[in-house]
Amino acid sequence: MYGHESRVHAVAWSPDGTRIATGSDDCTVRVWDAERCEEITIAGVHRGKISSIAWSADGQELLTASFDGTARIWQAEPDLDRLQALARGRVYRSLTVEEQRGHMLPLTDGQETAVTSRTTRSTR
Repeated sequence: MYGHESRVHAVAWSPDGTRIATGSDDCTVRVWDAERCEEITIAGVHRGKISSIAWSADGQELLTASFDGTARIWQAEPDLDRLQALARGRVYRSLTVEEQRGHMLPLTDGQETAVTSRTTRSTR
């Protein structure tokens, strides 16, 4: 499988065995079709290297931990139509395929967090 731009350190099979989630030093969380070995989506982006990844029991969400000090929950297959609708107030054109593929959009409050994620800061 080709897609990550750096080493992959976190890998997890989906509960139904049809998808593989990976986390990499390139800070991305990717979901792959296990049978075709093709990338389905980039589910999320951290600010640091990803150290671990796990699927929810229903296969709808991914939990990742990163060296940026956060643990995040991502939708395994983001709703790109919903994301595009949220972006329409700030983007005055349709998103390109490449923009949809890398669907991370900043929240309106200026935080650098994806609209598809819930973020939890680690306590040290």
